[in-house]
Amino acid sequence: MSDNIDILAIGSHPDDIEIAVGGMLIKMIQIGWKVVICDVSNGEPTPHGDPVTRIKEAKSAASALGVERVILDLRNRYIEDNLESRRKVAEIIREYRPRMLLIPYPGGAHPDHHAVCAICEAARFYAKLHKTNMYGQPWPNEPWWTPKMYYYFGLGVTEEQVKPSFIVDISEQWDAKLEALACYKSQPGPIKQSWRGEEYYGKLIGVEYAEPLFSKEAFGIHNMSELV
Repeated sequence: MSDNIDILAIGSHPDDIEIAVGGMLIKMIQIGWKVVICDVSNGEPTPHGDPVTRIKEAKSAASALGVERVILDLRNRYIEDNLESRRKVAEIIREYRPRMLLIPYPGGAHPDHHAVCAICEAARFYAKLHKTNMYGQPWPNEPWWTPKMYYYFGLGVTEEQVKPSFIVDISEQWDAKLEALACYKSQPGPIKQSWRGEEYYGKLIGVEYAEPLFSKEAFGIHNMSELV
């Protein structure tokens, strides 16, 4: 069993996490937090990739970020919220025992992002179950409840769909985020698509670049000096 980590960020495909919250993860790693990324698929098939290339790129990006990465075996474009998918994600949660989950907000055009959101919400609950898993067999790891869960904005999610609960300044981490995104050489879109959102959300809080997050649950701060 792994030691408890601070953040488990779960995405549909390699590069989803880097695009949405790569800067924030770099920022937290810089202050000593432990972060793991879990992609539920290898991102294939795509017009410009293959499984070997995508996994190699994902590992390079993880190295650039300074995180551990786990890639599950669900299929790009065919991801469904079902018992098997929930079990696989729940087992990752129980293995790493995070203090915080980052999962996709269920917006935008890609059905995989909607499905992974539902899978993660259910897996958070399933991960705390005692005695048996959903098939009546013992769990390989002890039960775990993740105290905090926040939603990141994937491609296609805009402020018109959902207003962020908070926005994280990543101005100092911007160049490092671009280095991680540059690892995805087979994917032509990530850097160009990513650029616009961070500038927009940065302007909303008076900084150069920022990333938005949404919370369904109440959250607190230690004092007002933490506000940007």
